[in-house]
Amino acid sequence: MNSFKVVLTPLDWSGVSAITSVLMLLINVFLLISVIFAYRTLKEEVKNRDSNLLLWGMNEMSQIKGDLTLLQSAGIYAINELGGDDYEVIWPQQTLDAAYRVSIIMQRLSYMAMADLISKEHFSKMWGPAFVKSWTLLEPYIHHKRYINGEPLTLDKGAYSRNDFEKYARYCMGLDK
Repeated sequence: MNSFKVVLTPLDWSGVSAITSVLMLLINVFLLISVIFAYRTLKEEVKNRDSNLLLWGMNEMSQIKGDLTLLQSAGIYAINELGGDDYEVIWPQQTLDAAYRVSIIMQRLSYMAMADLISKEHFSKMWGPAFVKSWTLLEPYIHHKRYINGEPLTLDKGAYSRNDFEKYARYCMGLDK
């Protein structure tokens, strides 16, 4: 009877290298799968955050709906030239209060869009015309507030009061072209 003999040769460095390569391949595949799942999760989280911000924006816009209607029927803000001795605001206090509330909320929403905290595209599709119309109605009011505060009247000269509102309204105006 022939005897059965098992010969075990010692493992050399090429064998260690092969085993290490297989283990590294498995680890890399696992990491790649983890990255893919993490990307999908982050993508969904961004959509969720955007939808929450849009819902917040809808709530803010619904709060000023009555004020916007009041401003649309308010007529001319003031008579004569801003800065002159005969400059006179002719809006009643109720309309001025509405202008203040609208300009504050429009500034907040515009800041979110201009700082890329929410998609400008989404905001402009939902409220672009409302921002343009509101800016057109409130521009004399905001310029007057800037004048009273001693700041420049226009963005190019360094105005800062309600500057995101103005920037976003101008952005929305540019979309119509």
